[in-house]
Amino acid sequence: MIDWLNYSLRDFLMFGSEVYWRLFALHNQAHWPLPVVAIALGLAILLLMAAPNGPRRRLTGLLMALSWVGAAHFLATRYAPINWPMAYAAWAFAAEAVMIAPLTMYGAPAQARPATRLAGGIGLAVFAYVLLLHPFVGLLFGRPLSQAELFGLAPDPTALASLGLVLLIGRSRWRVALSVIPVVWCVVSAATLFALGEPQGLMLVFVLGLWGAGMVSGATRATWRGQR
Repeated sequence: MIDWLNYSLRDFLMFGSEVYWRLFALHNQAHWPLPVVAIALGLAILLLMAAPNGPRRRLTGLLMALSWVGAAHFLATRYAPINWPMAYAAWAFAAEAVMIAPLTMYGAPAQARPATRLAGGIGLAVFAYVLLLHPFVGLLFGRPLSQAELFGLAPDPTALASLGLVLLIGRSRWRVALSVIPVVWCVVSAATLFALGEPQGLMLVFVLGLWGAGMVSGATRATWRGQR
């Protein structure tokens, strides 16, 4: 009988860190100038969420859906050939796009404000990190900027941005539903990075912790109000 306890996650990966990071360089190069468009898309979402309640904020759903489709394309065309479970992950990303568009365009999130100031501040900070800092994190670990993970093109920043958006849309009952796929992805991706010996996985864990704090602050306030 095979002793499965002697195996680690690293033993099941069919690639190394160099191959993994090169996927992003090839993807960015093949789709230039989409990386610039993706950054502009993220900034547009951030500005729309800062707008007063109304039709303009509803555009965030459509733009976020496009970003999930873009990340799904990366999973299906780049990542899946070296890691076959990513073909199924691509379908999960497509499902998130289908959910996030109508719920944020026509549901309560289009009119809601952050549940608490803390939740709103964390959501804004997470989204800003994804757009302005995450592309440059690789430089800290000696990787070139050509391998940057960009919102709307790569899965990690897209999932993180969605978690930030969830905190910005208030106490909608759909917050948990919209968070499931991004959270699961971040856990899987962090585990993969740790298995590859990449400390960047700590960034995903840290941001997940911030998101959890924001969600708890909103839930705590709702419970407190219900007891008054």
